[in-house]
Amino acid sequence: MRLWKSWIVTQKDLSVIRKNKYVFYSLIAMPAILGIILPVTFVFTLNAEVAVLSHDQFLATARELINISATYLVLISAILPSIIASYSFVGEKVEKSLEPLLATPTTDGELLLGKSLAAFIPCIAVTYIAAAISALILDSWSYIRLGSFLIPNLFWVASVAVLTPLACIMSVEANVIVSSRVSDIRAAQQLGGLVVLPIIAMLLVVVVSAQISMILAILVSIILIVADLSLFYLSKETFQREEILTKWK
Repeated sequence: MRLWKSWIVTQKDLSVIRKNKYVFYSLIAMPAILGIILPVTFVFTLNAEVAVLSHDQFLATARELINISATYLVLISAILPSIIASYSFVGEKVEKSLEPLLATPTTDGELLLGKSLAAFIPCIAVTYIAAAISALILDSWSYIRLGSFLIPNLFWVASVAVLTPLACIMSVEANVIVSSRVSDIRAAQQLGGLVVLPIIAMLLVVVVSAQISMILAILVSIILIVADLSLFYLSKETFQREEILTKWK
């Protein structure tokens, strides 16, 4: 596989994303909600609880909410690709730019990798920006209120460094597959949105079982690794360049 060929496809798609207002604003809105509004909400919640909880109970509650905020960051990386990756092939078909791209001397693997990177890079970038802002807000509060920084802890690091990219890769690959199999943007977005439901379900289990969150985080990571590898091979097997060129209307 020639990585430079994939990178050309990636650069082209990134330029399209910058010009698409719907996608661009989506990249800003969700990190703003989950990276700023959510931790601020947690801070107000904790401040309301400080008068009725003992110090140890208050500290345990603060740590639990911080772990929950980390799982929401994973959620950002899983949802955003459903907006971007669903445009990978369908959007180009609508804009009449897909046929020239498929006619270029790139292999299916190079094309799919380029499309996947174009969705992965901006999604993971804004997720990490949201994580940095969220950590700054929560650590500023914890230092003022408790005299110590609660972030990063082990679960936070595992969520941001491991779960987040794995969830993003899974969502990107699944949405690229969807985009290559349907010929309508709305259908691609709707089906792409269904892709994140298993990830949401797994994250809810982690949140509900916060006391054993690291064990579940490791289990979810293993599941995501298997899913990522499976989807990669599935995308190569199901991608039909000739069918897209000849049968899409």
